[in-house]
Amino acid sequence: MIRWLLRNSTRAKSNYDDEDAKAYAAILIVAHNAPCAPENNCRCRWAGKLPIQDYLSHVLWAKGVRRLDNGEPHLDACERQQERLAHDMETIRPLKFGTLSLPDRESRLVCRSILLDMLGEATIAPDEGDLTGVTGLFWKYVSLSLATVYFPRTMLRVNASGMGDSGVVILRAMDSPLVIRHRRIKVEAARADVIFLPSDASSEITLPEGGRFDCAHLPAYALASKRDLLKPIMMQPLAAECLPLQLLTNYAGYLLRQEYQSEEHAGMMVAHFYDLLPVLAQDIGNVSPRETPHNRMASIKMRVEQNLANGSFSITDVAGAERITPRAIQKFFSREGTTFSRYVLGRRLSLAKSLILAEGEATSISQIAYNVGFNDLSYFNRTFRSRYGVRPSDLRRLAAAA
Repeated sequence: MIRWLLRNSTRAKSNYDDEDAKAYAAILIVAHNAPCAPENNCRCRWAGKLPIQDYLSHVLWAKGVRRLDNGEPHLDACERQQERLAHDMETIRPLKFGTLSLPDRESRLVCRSILLDMLGEATIAPDEGDLTGVTGLFWKYVSLSLATVYFPRTMLRVNASGMGDSGVVILRAMDSPLVIRHRRIKVEAARADVIFLPSDASSEITLPEGGRFDCAHLPAYALASKRDLLKPIMMQPLAAECLPLQLLTNYAGYLLRQEYQSEEHAGMMVAHFYDLLPVLAQDIGNVSPRETPHNRMASIKMRVEQNLANGSFSITDVAGAERITPRAIQKFFSREGTTFSRYVLGRRLSLAKSLILAEGEATSISQIAYNVGFNDLSYFNRTFRSRYGVRPSDLRRLAAAA
Protein backbone atom coordinates (compact mmCIF):
# COMPACT_ATOMS: atom_id res chain seq x y z
CA MET A 1 0.00 0.00 0.00
CA ILE A 2 2.82 2.37 0.89
CA ARG A 3 4.54 1.69 -2.43
CA TRP A 4 1.29 2.44 -4.24
CA LEU A 5 1.01 5.74 -2.36
CA LEU A 6 4.56 6.64 -3.33
CA ARG A 7 3.71 6.18 -6.99
CA ASN A 8 0.34 7.93 -6.74
CA SER A 9 0.98 10.72 -4.26
CA THR A 10 -0.60 13.70 -6.04
CA ARG A 11 -3.47 13.52 -3.54
CA ALA A 12 -3.92 11.50 -0.36
CA LYS A 13 -6.70 8.89 -0.45
CA SER A 14 -9.22 8.03 2.25
CA ASN A 15 -10.19 4.63 3.66
CA TYR A 16 -6.68 3.22 4.02
CA ASP A 17 -6.38 -0.33 5.22
CA ASP A 18 -3.32 0.01 7.47
CA GLU A 19 -1.87 2.51 9.94
CA ASP A 20 1.40 2.92 8.03
CA ALA A 21 -0.50 4.06 4.97
CA LYS A 22 -2.42 6.63 7.02
CA ALA A 23 0.76 8.16 8.42
CA TYR A 24 2.59 7.98 5.12
CA ALA A 25 -0.29 9.63 3.31
CA ALA A 26 0.01 12.75 5.45
CA ILE A 27 3.75 12.90 4.85
CA LEU A 28 3.43 12.35 1.11
CA ILE A 29 0.95 15.22 0.84
CA VAL A 30 3.79 17.45 1.94
CA ALA A 31 6.87 15.68 0.65
CA HIS A 32 5.57 15.79 -2.90
CA ASN A 33 4.03 19.24 -2.51
CA ALA A 34 0.53 17.99 -3.30
CA PRO A 35 -2.77 19.67 -2.32
CA CYS A 36 -4.24 18.97 1.11
CA ALA A 37 -6.73 16.17 1.36
CA PRO A 38 -10.19 17.08 2.76
CA GLU A 39 -10.24 13.92 4.85
CA ASN A 40 -7.26 15.26 6.82
CA ASN A 41 -9.24 18.38 7.75
CA CYS A 42 -6.36 20.69 6.87
CA ARG A 43 -7.55 24.25 6.31
CA CYS A 44 -4.26 25.54 4.94
CA ARG A 45 -4.73 27.35 1.63
CA TRP A 46 -0.95 27.34 1.12
CA ALA A 47 -0.78 23.57 0.73
CA GLY A 48 0.70 22.66 -2.64
CA LYS A 49 1.76 26.28 -3.30
CA LEU A 50 4.89 26.62 -1.15
CA PRO A 51 8.36 25.12 -1.64
CA ILE A 52 8.66 21.82 0.18
CA GLN A 53 10.87 23.22 2.96
CA ASP A 54 8.42 26.06 3.77
CA TYR A 55 5.35 23.83 3.80
CA LEU A 56 6.96 21.02 5.77
CA SER A 57 8.41 23.24 8.47
CA HIS A 58 5.09 25.03 8.89
CA VAL A 59 2.70 22.09 9.13
CA LEU A 60 4.34 18.82 10.03
CA TRP A 61 7.74 18.26 11.58
CA ALA A 62 8.79 21.38 13.45
CA LYS A 63 6.94 20.13 16.56
CA GLY A 64 6.14 16.58 15.47
CA VAL A 65 3.06 15.16 13.74
CA ARG A 66 -0.14 16.46 15.35
CA ARG A 67 -3.09 14.10 15.64
CA LEU A 68 -6.86 14.19 15.56
CA ASP A 69 -8.90 12.58 18.32
CA ASN A 70 -9.13 9.41 16.27
CA GLY A 71 -5.32 9.15 16.16
CA GLU A 72 -4.85 10.05 12.51
CA PRO A 73 -2.07 12.48 11.50
CA HIS A 74 -3.41 16.00 11.12
CA LEU A 75 -1.95 19.04 9.38
CA ASP A 76 -3.42 21.68 11.65
CA ALA A 77 -2.57 25.16 13.02
CA CYS A 78 -2.28 26.53 9.49
CA GLU A 79 -4.57 29.54 9.41
CA ARG A 80 -2.74 31.68 11.93
CA GLN A 81 0.50 31.37 9.94
CA GLN A 82 -0.86 32.32 6.54
CA GLU A 83 0.21 35.95 6.60
CA ARG A 84 3.73 35.09 7.71
CA LEU A 85 4.00 32.42 5.04
CA ALA A 86 2.82 34.80 2.34
CA HIS A 87 5.67 37.10 3.30
CA ASP A 88 8.19 34.24 3.35
CA MET A 89 7.34 32.67 -0.01
CA GLU A 90 10.39 34.31 -1.60
CA THR A 91 12.72 32.87 1.06
CA ILE A 92 14.40 29.48 1.29
CA ARG A 93 14.62 27.91 4.71
CA PRO A 94 16.13 24.70 6.07
CA LEU A 95 13.61 22.23 7.45
CA LYS A 96 14.08 20.95 10.99
CA PHE A 97 12.33 17.60 11.12
CA GLY A 98 11.48 15.09 13.82
CA THR A 99 11.30 15.38 17.62
CA LEU A 100 12.63 13.32 20.48
CA SER A 101 9.09 12.07 21.12
CA LEU A 102 8.29 11.02 17.53
CA PRO A 103 7.52 7.26 17.54
CA ASP A 104 9.39 4.69 15.49
CA ARG A 105 6.92 4.26 12.62
CA GLU A 106 6.60 7.97 11.94
CA SER A 107 10.35 8.53 12.34
CA ARG A 108 10.94 5.95 9.64
CA LEU A 109 8.44 7.58 7.32
CA VAL A 110 9.92 11.02 7.89
CA CYS A 111 13.45 9.72 7.14
CA ARG A 112 12.29 7.87 4.04
CA SER A 113 10.52 10.96 2.72
CA ILE A 114 13.63 13.09 3.26
CA LEU A 115 16.01 10.53 1.77
CA LEU A 116 13.71 10.10 -1.23
CA ASP A 117 15.19 13.34 -2.62
CA MET A 118 18.74 12.20 -1.87
CA LEU A 119 19.05 8.44 -2.36
CA GLY A 120 15.75 7.34 -3.87
CA GLU A 121 13.40 4.93 -2.10
CA ALA A 122 15.20 3.78 1.07
CA THR A 123 14.68 1.32 3.91
CA ILE A 124 16.45 1.86 7.23
CA ALA A 125 17.25 -1.09 9.49
CA PRO A 126 18.91 -0.57 12.91
CA ASP A 127 20.46 -3.68 14.44
CA GLU A 128 19.05 -2.86 17.87
CA GLY A 129 16.07 -0.80 19.00
CA ASP A 130 14.18 1.41 16.60
CA LEU A 131 14.22 4.92 15.09
CA THR A 132 12.18 6.66 17.79
CA GLY A 133 13.30 10.25 18.25
CA VAL A 134 15.21 10.69 14.98
CA THR A 135 15.81 14.37 14.18
CA GLY A 136 17.63 16.26 11.46
CA LEU A 137 17.84 19.09 8.95
CA PHE A 138 16.86 19.22 5.29
CA TRP A 139 17.54 21.93 2.69
CA LYS A 140 16.50 21.87 -0.95
CA TYR A 141 17.28 24.09 -3.92
CA VAL A 142 16.64 23.46 -7.60
CA SER A 143 20.23 22.21 -8.15
CA LEU A 144 21.22 20.92 -4.70
CA SER A 145 19.66 18.92 -1.86
CA LEU A 146 21.25 18.63 1.58
CA ALA A 147 20.32 16.61 4.67
CA THR A 148 21.73 15.77 8.09
CA VAL A 149 20.02 12.94 9.99
CA TYR A 150 20.77 12.10 13.62
CA PHE A 151 20.25 8.34 13.82
CA PRO A 152 20.39 6.33 17.08
CA ARG A 153 23.90 5.34 18.17
CA THR A 154 23.59 1.75 17.02
CA MET A 155 24.62 -0.11 13.90
CA LEU A 156 22.19 0.48 11.04
CA ARG A 157 21.88 -0.13 7.32
CA VAL A 158 20.26 2.01 4.66
CA ASN A 159 19.30 0.22 1.45
CA ALA A 160 18.63 2.83 -1.23
CA SER A 161 17.25 2.34 -4.73
CA GLY A 162 19.17 5.26 -6.28
CA MET A 163 17.78 8.32 -8.06
CA GLY A 164 17.84 6.85 -11.56
CA ASP A 165 19.83 9.78 -12.97
CA SER A 166 23.55 10.28 -13.52
CA GLY A 167 23.96 12.70 -10.65
CA VAL A 168 26.23 12.40 -7.63
CA VAL A 169 25.56 11.75 -3.94
CA ILE A 170 28.03 12.95 -1.30
CA LEU A 171 27.96 10.96 1.95
CA ARG A 172 29.63 11.40 5.34
CA ALA A 173 29.21 9.78 8.78
CA MET A 174 30.39 11.94 11.68
CA ASP A 175 30.03 9.49 14.59
CA SER A 176 30.91 6.24 12.86
CA PRO A 177 32.90 4.75 10.00
CA LEU A 178 31.00 4.50 6.72
CA VAL A 179 30.75 1.39 4.56
CA ILE A 180 29.17 1.54 1.10
CA ARG A 181 28.45 -1.24 -1.38
CA HIS A 182 27.60 0.01 -4.84
CA ARG A 183 27.62 -2.13 -8.00
CA ARG A 184 29.68 -4.85 -6.31
CA ILE A 185 32.25 -2.31 -5.15
CA LYS A 186 32.86 -1.89 -1.43
CA VAL A 187 34.24 1.39 -0.07
CA GLU A 188 35.06 2.15 3.57
CA ALA A 189 35.61 5.62 4.99
CA ALA A 190 36.81 6.65 8.42
CA ARG A 191 34.74 8.89 10.68
CA ALA A 192 34.20 12.34 9.05
CA ASP A 193 35.73 11.27 5.73
CA VAL A 194 33.61 11.76 2.59
CA ILE A 195 32.58 9.51 -0.31
CA PHE A 196 31.30 10.68 -3.71
CA LEU A 197 28.83 8.11 -5.01
CA PRO A 198 27.01 7.81 -8.37
CA SER A 199 23.27 8.21 -7.82
CA ASP A 200 22.16 6.08 -10.75
CA ALA A 201 22.01 2.68 -9.02
CA SER A 202 21.10 1.03 -5.73
CA SER A 203 23.47 1.11 -2.76
CA GLU A 204 23.81 -0.43 0.69
CA ILE A 205 25.06 2.08 3.25
CA THR A 206 26.21 0.85 6.67
CA LEU A 207 26.96 2.97 9.75
CA PRO A 208 28.52 0.49 12.23
CA GLU A 209 28.00 2.91 15.13
CA GLY A 210 25.06 4.94 13.82
CA GLY A 211 24.89 8.62 14.73
CA ARG A 212 25.04 11.66 12.48
CA PHE A 213 24.71 11.01 8.75
CA ASP A 214 25.27 13.80 6.19
CA CYS A 215 24.05 13.54 2.62
CA ALA A 216 23.98 15.77 -0.48
CA HIS A 217 22.50 15.14 -3.91
CA LEU A 218 23.87 16.92 -6.98
CA PRO A 219 21.49 16.34 -9.93
CA ALA A 220 22.82 15.31 -13.31
CA TYR A 221 21.95 18.51 -15.17
CA ALA A 222 23.83 20.64 -12.63
CA LEU A 223 27.01 18.57 -13.11
CA ALA A 224 27.08 18.62 -16.91
CA SER A 225 30.31 20.63 -17.18
CA LYS A 226 32.04 18.96 -14.21
CA ARG A 227 31.18 15.29 -14.58
CA ASP A 228 34.43 14.16 -16.22
CA LEU A 229 36.48 16.15 -13.74
CA LEU A 230 34.92 14.30 -10.79
CA LYS A 231 35.62 10.81 -12.13
CA PRO A 232 39.04 10.43 -10.41
CA ILE A 233 37.54 11.06 -6.96
CA MET A 234 34.40 8.92 -7.25
CA MET A 235 33.96 5.89 -4.98
CA GLN A 236 36.98 6.49 -2.79
CA PRO A 237 37.33 7.89 0.75
CA LEU A 238 38.32 11.55 0.80
CA ALA A 239 40.18 12.64 3.94
CA ALA A 240 38.41 15.16 6.16
CA GLU A 241 41.68 17.11 6.50
CA CYS A 242 41.58 18.17 2.84
CA LEU A 243 41.13 21.96 2.80
CA PRO A 244 38.92 22.18 -0.35
CA LEU A 245 36.73 19.43 1.12
CA GLN A 246 36.43 21.38 4.36
CA LEU A 247 35.33 24.45 2.39
CA LEU A 248 32.74 22.36 0.54
CA THR A 249 31.28 20.87 3.73
CA ASN A 250 31.33 24.27 5.43
CA TYR A 251 29.18 25.69 2.62
CA ALA A 252 26.74 22.81 3.05
CA GLY A 253 26.66 23.33 6.81
CA TYR A 254 25.99 27.03 6.35
CA LEU A 255 23.02 26.36 4.07
CA LEU A 256 21.57 23.87 6.54
CA ARG A 257 21.96 26.15 9.56
CA GLN A 258 21.06 29.55 8.08
CA GLU A 259 17.52 30.37 9.19
CA TYR A 260 16.43 32.39 6.13
CA GLN A 261 17.93 32.86 2.67
CA SER A 262 16.69 34.85 -0.28
CA GLU A 263 16.53 33.17 -3.68
CA GLU A 264 19.48 35.29 -4.82
CA HIS A 265 21.55 34.46 -1.75
CA ALA A 266 20.82 30.74 -2.00
CA GLY A 267 21.70 30.72 -5.70
CA MET A 268 25.01 32.46 -5.01
CA MET A 269 25.93 29.98 -2.25
CA VAL A 270 25.04 27.00 -4.45
CA ALA A 271 27.15 28.46 -7.28
CA HIS A 272 30.12 28.74 -4.91
CA PHE A 273 29.50 25.14 -3.80
CA TYR A 274 29.76 23.92 -7.39
CA ASP A 275 32.79 26.15 -8.09
CA LEU A 276 34.68 24.30 -5.35
CA LEU A 277 34.27 20.90 -7.05
CA PRO A 278 37.08 21.42 -9.63
CA VAL A 279 39.35 22.68 -6.85
CA LEU A 280 38.58 19.58 -4.80
CA ALA A 281 39.15 17.30 -7.78
CA GLN A 282 42.50 18.91 -8.53
CA ASP A 283 43.63 18.70 -4.91
CA ILE A 284 42.51 15.14 -4.16
CA GLY A 285 42.57 13.58 -7.58
CA ASN A 286 45.94 15.17 -8.42
CA VAL A 287 44.61 16.12 -11.83
CA SER A 288 45.12 19.26 -13.81
CA PRO A 289 42.21 21.51 -14.82
CA ARG A 290 40.13 20.28 -17.74
CA GLU A 291 42.04 20.44 -20.99
CA THR A 292 39.63 22.73 -22.78
CA PRO A 293 40.88 25.67 -24.85
CA HIS A 294 38.90 28.09 -22.70
CA ASN A 295 40.32 26.95 -19.36
CA ARG A 296 43.83 26.46 -20.69
CA MET A 297 43.88 29.86 -22.36
CA ALA A 298 42.64 31.51 -19.17
CA SER A 299 45.49 29.88 -17.26
CA ILE A 300 48.09 31.01 -19.83
CA LYS A 301 46.81 34.57 -19.83
CA MET A 302 46.87 34.64 -16.05
CA ARG A 303 50.56 33.68 -16.11
CA VAL A 304 51.23 36.43 -18.64
CA GLU A 305 49.59 39.01 -16.38
CA GLN A 306 51.65 37.84 -13.43
CA ASN A 307 54.92 38.21 -15.37
CA LEU A 308 54.50 41.40 -17.42
CA ALA A 309 57.21 43.17 -15.41
CA ASN A 310 59.70 40.38 -16.12
CA GLY A 311 61.60 41.43 -19.25
CA SER A 312 63.02 37.92 -19.77
CA PHE A 313 59.64 36.19 -19.54
CA SER A 314 59.04 34.01 -22.62
CA ILE A 315 56.79 31.38 -24.11
CA THR A 316 59.21 28.74 -22.82
CA ASP A 317 58.45 29.80 -19.23
CA VAL A 318 54.72 29.43 -19.83
CA ALA A 319 55.15 26.06 -21.52
CA GLY A 320 57.15 24.76 -18.56
CA ALA A 321 54.61 25.99 -16.02
CA GLU A 322 51.66 24.61 -18.00
CA ARG A 323 53.46 21.38 -18.89
CA ILE A 324 52.72 21.72 -22.57
CA THR A 325 54.85 22.57 -25.60
CA PRO A 326 55.44 26.11 -26.94
CA ARG A 327 53.85 24.95 -30.18
CA ALA A 328 50.64 24.06 -28.32
CA ILE A 329 50.57 27.54 -26.80
CA GLN A 330 50.96 29.13 -30.23
CA LYS A 331 48.01 27.08 -31.46
CA PHE A 332 45.84 28.44 -28.66
CA PHE A 333 46.72 32.02 -29.62
CA SER A 334 46.30 31.37 -33.34
CA ARG A 335 42.66 30.48 -32.65
CA GLU A 336 42.26 34.06 -31.41
CA GLY A 337 43.97 35.50 -34.49
CA THR A 338 47.21 36.49 -32.80
CA THR A 339 50.50 35.09 -31.49
CA PHE A 340 51.94 34.75 -28.01
CA SER A 341 54.49 37.53 -28.63
CA ARG A 342 51.90 39.97 -30.02
CA TYR A 343 49.58 39.28 -27.11
CA VAL A 344 52.31 39.92 -24.51
CA LEU A 345 53.42 43.09 -26.32
CA GLY A 346 49.84 44.35 -26.43
CA ARG A 347 49.34 43.73 -22.72
CA ARG A 348 52.59 45.52 -21.84
CA LEU A 349 51.74 48.54 -23.99
CA SER A 350 48.24 48.71 -22.53
CA LEU A 351 49.62 48.63 -18.99
CA ALA A 352 52.22 51.28 -19.85
CA LYS A 353 49.53 53.56 -21.26
CA SER A 354 47.46 53.18 -18.09
CA LEU A 355 50.46 54.01 -15.92
CA ILE A 356 51.36 57.08 -17.99
CA LEU A 357 47.83 58.44 -17.65
CA ALA A 358 47.54 57.58 -13.97
CA GLU A 359 50.94 58.61 -12.61
CA GLY A 360 51.52 61.89 -14.47
CA GLU A 361 55.02 63.26 -13.85
CA ALA A 362 55.57 61.11 -10.76
CA THR A 363 57.34 58.35 -12.73
CA SER A 364 59.57 58.84 -15.75
CA ILE A 365 58.66 57.29 -19.11
CA SER A 366 61.78 55.17 -19.05
CA GLN A 367 60.94 53.80 -15.59
CA ILE A 368 57.40 52.93 -16.67
CA ALA A 369 58.81 51.13 -19.72
CA TYR A 370 61.12 49.06 -17.54
CA ASN A 371 58.32 48.40 -15.02
CA VAL A 372 56.20 46.73 -17.68
CA GLY A 373 58.96 44.51 -19.03
CA PHE A 374 60.65 46.60 -21.79
CA ASN A 375 64.44 46.40 -21.71
CA ASP A 376 64.92 48.76 -24.68
CA LEU A 377 63.51 52.28 -24.39
CA SER A 378 63.77 52.96 -28.11
CA TYR A 379 61.82 49.82 -28.91
CA PHE A 380 59.18 50.82 -26.35
CA ASN A 381 58.76 54.32 -27.85
CA ARG A 382 58.54 52.93 -31.37
CA THR A 383 55.99 50.22 -30.63
CA PHE A 384 53.93 52.55 -28.41
CA ARG A 385 53.65 55.14 -31.18
CA SER A 386 52.83 52.44 -33.73
CA ARG A 387 49.94 51.20 -31.61
CA TYR A 388 48.47 54.43 -30.25
CA GLY A 389 49.59 56.98 -32.86
CA VAL A 390 51.34 59.16 -30.31
CA ARG A 391 54.63 59.07 -28.45
CA PRO A 392 54.52 58.25 -24.71
CA SER A 393 55.83 61.70 -23.75
CA ASP A 394 53.24 63.42 -25.95
CA LEU A 395 50.45 61.36 -24.39
CA ARG A 396 51.58 62.51 -20.99
CA ARG A 397 51.52 66.18 -22.02
CA LEU A 398 48.07 65.82 -23.56
CA ALA A 399 46.78 64.16 -20.42
CA ALA A 400 48.25 66.90 -18.21
CA ALA A 401 46.73 69.64 -20.38
CA ALA A 402 43.33 67.97 -20.24
